[in-house]
Amino acid sequence: MANYRPRTKAILATVVDSGTMVVQNISTSAWVMALLKGTALSPTGTAMASGAVAVWESTNPTSTSANHTTFTDGQGRYGVTVKANVALKIKFYGK
Repeated sequence: MANYRPRTKAILATVVDSGTMVVQNISTSAWVMALLKGTALSPTGTAMASGAVAVWESTNPTSTSANHTTFTDGQGRYGVTVKANVALKIKFYGK
């Protein structure tokens, strides 16, 4: 099932301050985002608690800044919203 988000609709502050009712048509567009959810594991298979997760979209080299950064919880779990239908590179950093 597709996910949809509302399109941005700007209303000028002068219109808002006028006290008159503003009627706008608002449409939706495809969200094209996905939730990347997982558990960070060390090479030995143990969960990486309180570690960092860096995500690169596409095949950009990991020497550039990551597109997304998040952290793992006490059990190594993480979640981050990324673009759908693109290649991802994921690196985990721990103690």
